[in-house]
Amino acid sequence: MKNTLREHSAGGPDLSPHDQVKRYAVPVGLTPEEKFEHWRSWYGSAIDAPVRLEKTGKLVRPSFNPTAVSLDGPGFSLVDVMNEPANCFWNGQTIPSDWLIYFRTACNEFSFSGRSERVSPGTVRFFDLSLPGSFHAPAGFSAVRVHFDPDLLGLDEKAMKRLKGLADIRENPILRGLILPALSGWQGSVIAQEIQHLQPVVRSMMLALVSSLLETRVDPDDLRLARIASIKKFVRKNFRNPALTVDEVVAYSFLSRRALYYLFDDESLQVSGHIRALRTLEALELLAEATAWRRSLTDIAGASGFTSLPAMRRAVKELTGLSLRDAQERPDLLRVQADELRKQTGL
Repeated sequence: MKNTLREHSAGGPDLSPHDQVKRYAVPVGLTPEEKFEHWRSWYGSAIDAPVRLEKTGKLVRPSFNPTAVSLDGPGFSLVDVMNEPANCFWNGQTIPSDWLIYFRTACNEFSFSGRSERVSPGTVRFFDLSLPGSFHAPAGFSAVRVHFDPDLLGLDEKAMKRLKGLADIRENPILRGLILPALSGWQGSVIAQEIQHLQPVVRSMMLALVSSLLETRVDPDDLRLARIASIKKFVRKNFRNPALTVDEVVAYSFLSRRALYYLFDDESLQVSGHIRALRTLEALELLAEATAWRRSLTDIAGASGFTSLPAMRRAVKELTGLSLRDAQERPDLLRVQADELRKQTGL
């Protein structure tokens, strides 16, 4: 699909001045037949190759309501599509564009680089629109596609051919642990607000994936951002556990403490500071809850991952300048400091 979705919905593009997210949905008030024709018109304009979209049966379901969301970034794009039941055919003969596709749902038959097969939910494949293809989805299907300029990854035609010849790669540890979670929840995150900073992170992730799939060596500096993203994900998942320490992160990352320190050298927070900031943010959010008065401060400290109430007091004071009494009695200051910590931790 093209990097920029063309808008045909009645309300026009749903764009925020601060991001690059674009949405498509069929207008309300149309009959099922009219909805299908509207979607077919949009679909034909949004695909890089000439396509022919047909119904899977004589009638279109009354609930027919396909949607699409795209995010354009410097050097990459995401397209998230929810297709209603349909058949689609294309002739190829276009510049290669589609690359990695993650299927959230099953599809009875999909043509991958000249080979037809049924795909199951969770399937991840490389794909090339320059070759003829089709899909048959009588129950509809949902998929996320990520496109990244192969030249930016140093991939030649031979490497791309090898990638597109691979079978389902969902069990690859980099894909399963890092890329799939990002693709699964990208609309629920602040990803669009960080669009200008995402290209090097996405590039690093894709480079790590391609390197592991093709069993080729890459410059460690190229993998730095992917490693940082993976470690931060681990910390975000576990910071509420008081047992999480830098030693636990060292064991998870297979790095020495020294290597871990240098990895985060250009980050605003070192790993220990990141853990402490996340715990402090959690404590502030718990203190801001309407029912916070029902909980003891010791309970809030434990729920936030602190080993003791004094540890929470020190962290809140050092990171926000607020005492716990200030945090409890000045909700306006609490919100301001919580927002600052969110920016520091990337939440």
